[in-house]
Amino acid sequence: MNEKMNDRKNIIISLKSNLGKPKNGIEKRLSFLKGMTILNSTLTLFSAGILVLSIVSGLFNYQIFKWEKTGLLAVLSLSFILNLPNQFYELKLLNHLKNINSKSEFDGIEKLNIELKSIIKKLNNRLKNGWLEIVLAIIIMIMGIWQMGFDNNNPYWNYMKLPILAFYGIILFRFVFTNRKLNENINKTEKYCS
Repeated sequence: MNEKMNDRKNIIISLKSNLGKPKNGIEKRLSFLKGMTILNSTLTLFSAGILVLSIVSGLFNYQIFKWEKTGLLAVLSLSFILNLPNQFYELKLLNHLKNINSKSEFDGIEKLNIELKSIIKKLNNRLKNGWLEIVLAIIIMIMGIWQMGFDNNNPYWNYMKLPILAFYGIILFRFVFTNRKLNENINKTEKYCS
């Protein structure tokens, strides 16, 4: 009689993972995801932090890090930050799957399942729903590689400060918005299931 709860579990499992398909059960996957998320968060904060600090300090004519030398950091930060939100979502959803594994369904779960399915569908279609981030990422990557390859003489590198800040802002805004919707859905489900 837990057909709708099983539907919810299938919806959670339908999230495409950036780190390959889970093979060894929920517990091992959770510990692996926690480690990868901590590592990726640390690397993202380090590389993006230096870039943002370099941009902000340059606005006040104070140079902590030379902007001309940040091409590699820009490229590295792209690879870290693009996967970080989905790792958080996957970790959150796997914890939720673990919490509802032996719970029974309740009135209203169907509506929550439809909402969750919509959230996960958007997360799985990153190319369609995140085209602006992808375009900015490609531009930043091309300019960062150009900056690294030509002895820091890329004349357009100074114009990349705004696209980099816009890229981080969009990623952060979408993460906060999606994370809030996902938390509300998970909290309502865990609150009402017995």
